[in-house]
Amino acid sequence: MILRHSLFIARTSLLHAWKRSLLLAFVLGVSLGVPLALSSLLARASLDMTARAHIAPLLLGAKGSESDLVFGALFFASTPPNGLTMRDLARVEHDEMARAIPIMLGASAREAVVVGTTLDYFAQREITPQRGEMFALIGECVVGANVAQRLALTDDARLFTDAHSLSDLAGVLPLELTVTGILRETGSADDDVIFVDLRTMWSIRGLGHRHADPAHPSGSSTAAAAVIGQDGARAILSEALVIERAATTAATATTSASFHFHGSVDDLPLDAALVYPRDAKSLALLLGRFTAKNEPLQLIRPELFASRVLDRIFGVARVLGAVALGTALLVALVVASAFALSIRLRADELALMRRLGASRARVATFIATEALLLAMLSVALALVVWSLAPLASPLLLRMVSES
Repeated sequence: MILRHSLFIARTSLLHAWKRSLLLAFVLGVSLGVPLALSSLLARASLDMTARAHIAPLLLGAKGSESDLVFGALFFASTPPNGLTMRDLARVEHDEMARAIPIMLGASAREAVVVGTTLDYFAQREITPQRGEMFALIGECVVGANVAQRLALTDDARLFTDAHSLSDLAGVLPLELTVTGILRETGSADDDVIFVDLRTMWSIRGLGHRHADPAHPSGSSTAAAAVIGQDGARAILSEALVIERAATTAATATTSASFHFHGSVDDLPLDAALVYPRDAKSLALLLGRFTAKNEPLQLIRPELFASRVLDRIFGVARVLGAVALGTALLVALVVASAFALSIRLRADELALMRRLGASRARVATFIATEALLLAMLSVALALVVWSLAPLASPLLLRMVSES
C-alpha cells in the first residue's frame, strides 16, 4: 500500500513538472547512451567489415592505395587505382594456381552504384535471384534487394545510367539497362548495388559502340537519334542506344554481335579482381610474385588490411569511450545535484506532507520512488540510443573508406 501510494505521488509530481523531468531524463539518458552506442556501433562495424573482408582471400589491383582497393572491390564505396587490365588476370590464373573474378566500378544509375562483374561472382557468393534471372546480354542487369525496394524496381523494369557530366556534350551518354532479376537479400554491400556484365560496363565507359544498318538502326527511332558517325555503309551508334529485348534467339545473337569494343579485349580495363587461390601454397607463391619494387600491380590480403584498420579505429574508440564515460559520470553527478536541489526547493511541499501525518520513512520512500522513475526513464532513452547505433554501421564504413 505504501509503495502504491508513493508511486502515485511520484508520478503525479513528475507530470506536474514535466519539462524539468524530461530535461533531466534526456540529459542523463543521452550521456549514458553515448558510451553504449559507441561500443555497439564499433562492434557491428567490426563484424560487417570482417565478414566482408573474408569473401576473397586476395585482392588484385593496380599499385596505389590499399584502402581504395579494399573498399572499392569489396564495399563498392571508392574507386581503386587505375591500371589493371584483363590481361593481368593471367598472372594469377597461370598454372591454375587461382581463379580471378573481375570487378569494375565508376558508374551509377539513379544514384545507385553499378558494378560490372561475371556470373562467377554470384556462384562464389552463392547469391541467386529472388525473382527473375541473371543477366546474359549487354544492357541487362540484376539489382540488389535494397536498391529494388528503394527504386521500386521489378522484372523487366528499365533505367538509364547517370550522366557523368552534363557539360561534356561529346562524352559518354547514358546507357539503358533492363532489369532481368532481383537478388536475394544478403545483408551486405551486394544489396545496395546494380550488377551488370563486363561488356555492359565497358559500354557505359564508352569503350565500345554498336554498328547497325543506317536505314533501319535496330528498328528504333531512339536508336536513329543516337547515330554519331558513319563507318562505310553502316552507322555508328552511341552508347545512349536503347537496347531492345530480342524476341528470338537469332535476333538476340545479332544484337549482341553488333557491339564491338575498341582494341583487344585483353587490354580493356578493370578496377580490381577477387582472387581465390587453389590452396595455401598457391596463396604464398602468388603473394611472392607481386613484391618487386617496380611491380605495377599489388596483391593484398583484405583480412589483414581490415585487421589493421579495426585496430586503429578501436584505438581511437577506446579514447573516445573513456571520454564519453567520464562525461556520463559527470552528467549523472550534475543531474543528481539538480534533483537534490529540486527537493530542497520543495521543502514546503514535503513539510506539508509531514503535517498531514506522513512519516519520515514515507516521505523518503516518495522521494526515492520519484528518483527511480526518473532513472528508469533515462535508462529507457539510453537503451533506445544504444539499439539505434548499429544502424549507422554502413555510414561509419563509408566514412572510413573515404578518409
